[in-house]
Amino acid sequence: MTMASATALAVGQTAPAQEARPRPSLNLYGTTGLIDMPSAQAQPDGQISISYSQFGETSRRNFNFQILPRLSGTLRYSTIKNWGQNDDNGVYDPTYDLYDRSFDLQLQILDEDYDGWVPSLALGFRDFLGTGVYSSEYLVASKTVAEDFTLTAGIGWGRLSGVNGFKNPFCAISSSFCDRENDFGEGGKVAFGTFFHGEDSALFGGVEWRTPIENVTLKAEYSSDAYTREQKSPAATFERKSPFNFGAEYRWREGVTGGIYYMYGDTVGFNVSLSGNPNRPLAPQDLGTGPLPVNARAMDAPQGTDWATNPAARDALAAALAEVLKAEGMRLEQFKADPRAVDVVITNLRFNEEPQAIGRTARVLSAGMPASVQTFRITMMQDDLVTTTITIDRSDFESQVDRFGATLESWQTAVLEGALPSLGREAWVRDAYPSLDWNLVPAPYLVLLTPEDPIKLGVNIDLGFRLGIAPGLSATANISQPFINVPDDPGPSETSLPPVRSDQGRYYSGYDPKLTQLTADYLFKLNRDVYARATVGMIERMFGGVSGEILWKPVNQSWALGAELNYVKQRDFDDPFGFGYYDYDVVMGLGSLYWETGFYGLETQFSAGRYLAGDWGGTVNVTRRFANGWAVGAYFTLTDVTSEDFGEGSFDKGVTLEIPFRWTVPFETKTNNSIGLTSVSRDGGANLMVSNRLYPIVRDYDRYHLKQSWGTFWQ
Repeated sequence: MTMASATALAVGQTAPAQEARPRPSLNLYGTTGLIDMPSAQAQPDGQISISYSQFGETSRRNFNFQILPRLSGTLRYSTIKNWGQNDDNGVYDPTYDLYDRSFDLQLQILDEDYDGWVPSLALGFRDFLGTGVYSSEYLVASKTVAEDFTLTAGIGWGRLSGVNGFKNPFCAISSSFCDRENDFGEGGKVAFGTFFHGEDSALFGGVEWRTPIENVTLKAEYSSDAYTREQKSPAATFERKSPFNFGAEYRWREGVTGGIYYMYGDTVGFNVSLSGNPNRPLAPQDLGTGPLPVNARAMDAPQGTDWATNPAARDALAAALAEVLKAEGMRLEQFKADPRAVDVVITNLRFNEEPQAIGRTARVLSAGMPASVQTFRITMMQDDLVTTTITIDRSDFESQVDRFGATLESWQTAVLEGALPSLGREAWVRDAYPSLDWNLVPAPYLVLLTPEDPIKLGVNIDLGFRLGIAPGLSATANISQPFINVPDDPGPSETSLPPVRSDQGRYYSGYDPKLTQLTADYLFKLNRDVYARATVGMIERMFGGVSGEILWKPVNQSWALGAELNYVKQRDFDDPFGFGYYDYDVVMGLGSLYWETGFYGLETQFSAGRYLAGDWGGTVNVTRRFANGWAVGAYFTLTDVTSEDFGEGSFDKGVTLEIPFRWTVPFETKTNNSIGLTSVSRDGGANLMVSNRLYPIVRDYDRYHLKQSWGTFWQ
């Protein structure tokens, strides 16, 4: 164990560095910057920001994430009114509105030296994975002077070279740098051949002043963006009259900012941004009841073992233990004991961090087990799957509590191993079958990035049932009732592929209840390291059939291997049990490699195989997962479907966001909400949506994840 990891464990978990200065502001593109121009400053690590800006005939919806301390990414959806374009018949339509997707990356090369003269320096790529409407690159520097003033100056290429340009310095290296393609395509491809290309470059810059008026900031900038294309249509009303922009912003609180601006000597614009950080919860932490005290056994405590050979006594002990654990937020699933050791299998129902549930269970065992018991073996169960067994020496536990360095010592003395599939026939097992759980919840959903409706917020009412039949065996049914902002049937899609996703809108249309899932599921373990799943029925809203999966994931290993095989048929959109409308079936499946990199919580998944439309290819998924349950990820899929057959976007890609409710409420809960920001639904690279894939179930119980949050063990 390195000194750094030991220090992190000793204090519980690494806390984010305290910000010595106010968080940098965002520009109208949703990135750190002035008004329309970027700056070289970076947001705090992990910061997530959502913003909406508008001026003239341009509006932008932005999602920005500080991926790493020096790397940020921005996903953007823009609407430009009166863009103008030829229609399908080749007739020019001046009132055509453009709906554009783009993605930015910015890399901070230098950190600012606030006590010296070194500025922050950043290299940016705007719209490098889009249609090219905003395609540009820039090198920018920012320096804070006199505490409250930040000066910014930069050089831009592409779109940022349109005003008072000068010879591109890269042309001196090769004449090929003097040519830049400006063809607006379907997007989705990295235009490496355009980076830093173009006959001209241009300078931009500005100043930001944090005024003595609390939370008020003034900005002024010189923009090198000529907005040539936005003014081309005869129907366009925006006219760029000046390169200067001016604005004022007010930060109501740390996460909410609004601004108003005078843009290009012609129009007024505004910007509203919401921002938060996974490392800084909205609600105070640890407002629940404290843990049970730990009292060391007396030297003369009775060491009798008669209780261990009396089945009635063991059952009574298990029942009492179950009641105490229930009050602590855990459910006792199995119990087995001998004179010197006790095994318990628990499900954590309350705590976001699993080590907190483990520590609470150890306290209950310490208080309730006879003095002869020296070893606690605590096995964690999730969704009827036993995952990891943590072995704790009782004497070590009693001596460590309330002692300086207890977190590190308890981690070093705990033993982790994959759980056995069963504790054996002699174990006490919770009498839980058959069992019926149900829930009725509003289910809001956000549809983004569709040309007809750039943003649509709808609400369904979802009713779910889960019938537990036997350990690992269950039946699940989910019914969704459309309630607010229900779309009409858009009709069949135009696609050269089987419409496995492009017809998705038909499955969400109308007010009739939708049977989104009706499955029988069996989850089980083959040995300490191998998990398996079998699913049959209406697996998801669009497909039904049979799905099987196997996963090899040793507890002490940072990577795992999985394989999934499915045979599915496309369901009818207007009949919950019908399969005849499309008459389409496919055998598809993927092999996957999962790897926990150990670098800033980044986890990766590489998958390859056959997808729903019968195409072959692979998917790369990279997610940054925080110890408190937050996760932000991005993925892309490339298959043998050509970009022409795929359509707009060229290939499947998107951003995922998981927000734990614990971050927003003053009590412990494991519930979270998942949001997907995807490109338009296309058929290439489409995967089956299975509700209980194995890796997400077992992921949080390996050595890496438990170590990350072991600081909660004593809480």
